[in-house]
Amino acid sequence: MSVSFTLLKASGQRFDLLPGHDDREFSLSNANAADVLDALGIEDSFSERPWPIPCFRALVIVARRKRLGHASPAIPVTEMRKPGTMLVIDCGRADGYIEQKLAQLSDLVNEGVEIGATHVGWG
Repeated sequence: MSVSFTLLKASGQRFDLLPGHDDREFSLSNANAADVLDALGIEDSFSERPWPIPCFRALVIVARRKRLGHASPAIPVTEMRKPGTMLVIDCGRADGYIEQKLAQLSDLVNEGVEIGATHVGWG
C-alpha cells in the first residue's frame, strides 16, 4: 500500500485536484509516509482533512530546519520466512531518507503555491 500527497484547490467544502495539474503527487509506502508525517509533527496521520498550504508549508520548513545535520538512520534490509510461508522482504532505507523525502515534499508544496493550490491532502 502507499500514501500519495496531492495538491488540491478548495471549492467551498470540496477539495478538487487542480485542472491540468492532476498528475502532481508524491507517493510513499504507508510506513515511510507515517515516519515523514511524524517528522512533521502530525500524529493522526491517516484521518486528516487536507491542510491549507501555508500551514503545511510551515511544518515542512520547521521539520527540515530541525533535521539539518541530523540524517535519519539507515534501516537494513531484512528477510523473514517461517516454515511453510512466503518470504517477506523489508527493503529498508538509506541514511537520510526522511530528510530526502521532506525535501521532495517541500518541492511539491512550493510548486503548489506557484500553480494555485490551496491545500495538501494525503491518503
